[in-house]
Amino acid sequence: MSASPVVRRKRPVFHQPFIRAPAHCRETVRGGPTPASGNASLAVAVPVHCHAMTSRPRQPRVGFASLGCPKNLVDSEVLLGALAKAGFAVCEDFRDADVIVVNTCCFIRDAEKESVAVIREALDLKKQGVCRGVVVTGCLPQRYGPGTADRFPGVDAVLGVAESDRIAAACRFALGDPGTRGGSPTAAIRPATAPCSADVSRLRLTPRHYAYVRVAEGCDHTCAFCIIPQIRGPVRSKPVERVRAEVEELARDGTREICLIAQDTTAYGTDLYRRRALHELIRAVSAVSGIDWIRILYAHPSGVTPELIETMAAVPQVVPYLDMPIQHVTDRMLGIMRRGHGKNHIHRVVDSLRARIPRITLRTTVLLGHPGETDADVDELVSAIEGVRFERLGAFVYSNEAGTRSAGLPGRVPPAEAARRRDRVMQAQQAIAFARNRSRIGETLSAIVDAPPARGRPALGRTEGDAPDVDGTIQIHGKGLAPGRMVRARITGSNGYDLIGRIV
Repeated sequence: MSASPVVRRKRPVFHQPFIRAPAHCRETVRGGPTPASGNASLAVAVPVHCHAMTSRPRQPRVGFASLGCPKNLVDSEVLLGALAKAGFAVCEDFRDADVIVVNTCCFIRDAEKESVAVIREALDLKKQGVCRGVVVTGCLPQRYGPGTADRFPGVDAVLGVAESDRIAAACRFALGDPGTRGGSPTAAIRPATAPCSADVSRLRLTPRHYAYVRVAEGCDHTCAFCIIPQIRGPVRSKPVERVRAEVEELARDGTREICLIAQDTTAYGTDLYRRRALHELIRAVSAVSGIDWIRILYAHPSGVTPELIETMAAVPQVVPYLDMPIQHVTDRMLGIMRRGHGKNHIHRVVDSLRARIPRITLRTTVLLGHPGETDADVDELVSAIEGVRFERLGAFVYSNEAGTRSAGLPGRVPPAEAARRRDRVMQAQQAIAFARNRSRIGETLSAIVDAPPARGRPALGRTEGDAPDVDGTIQIHGKGLAPGRMVRARITGSNGYDLIGRIV
């Protein structure tokens, strides 16, 4: 299904900046970059009417909040598709809803705080009689189990990350439909070990022309700071044929750019085929008619193989872009973090990518303030950033998560010091990013239009080197600039993290 203008989506205050409102129900507010993301744009939802998915009268209405990363966004699209199929109408404004669903995120403390705040907001509306039920789904129940309902008195149902087939029943339960209502909250939280299901019949939250395609679920890495494997389970890859079928469905709906995602996209196939098979998957989906751009997000340095690099260089639909979080660069910190490789491996991978794909844009993320980190580690990290000159970089402050190996480590860094280190890294990266943009003036680049001209501002788009929401934009001057149009634009200026251009 094409993009819906009706879902309330709160932009998280934590470090994962992948949440956006649908293009036709938001404004883009230009401003300075935040230290956490290095992103110069902020998507703000604009209130819209309640949208009925069918014309039948008196449909139950559901308000929906989608929080977290693109993997959670895909979950939300699948959940919304199931609700649409079951005859629910979706409302942007919680106050128009009969039942409110909150699809939560909790992989770090600030993400959990955001989820808790939205749940409590929904429960307040229920207490006021504005809505009749509240359903909590996603990572928070998966992490904390059925006791999530006890933590939030008034919640009617809690569902884990693998319960899309139960969302309609949970909402009916919350509404007290005859034959479904009992005396206690209902809970359905299966272990996150089942095969990765097909993400089909999605009610799209992204604009029609781009979509996230989940190729696998779960993670086999044992990074000391990360709780995600305990929430999402081990790697479970989708068969190539299933992913291709999903891409074909999206292409029929008008998608031109697909962003391949997983907890570790480069681990694709290690369970199902006993080998790294992302390069094989890319060649399969590149044959789908209508897909112009293929973008790879969430690569792990240990999984960037020569075969993958060669495929990226050879397949024309693969944009010269790779999102590859490195987290740190000193051997000591990479060891403490249990990243599974050292700094020399990172440099070899970067050198190989740039040698084979000279135009590549490399995006990475680094983590500051992890237990054991010293000023010397930060000095070496900043020196490496200035030497490697990643085109895109986000720096985040360590979050101490119960249940992770890092939680019990000595050498805790005070939060204020961790934030200072984060800001130092972002200041170094800002100089690199701004200088790179200035150097592109006069070049002609391929771009895709995300938003048409509005209220005196030009159209907004992205170049091949910009992923949705986490990277910069290009202001495009010209005529006929509808969302989804592919253009060639001559760069005439830059504005911090963003570019200015005119179609040629």
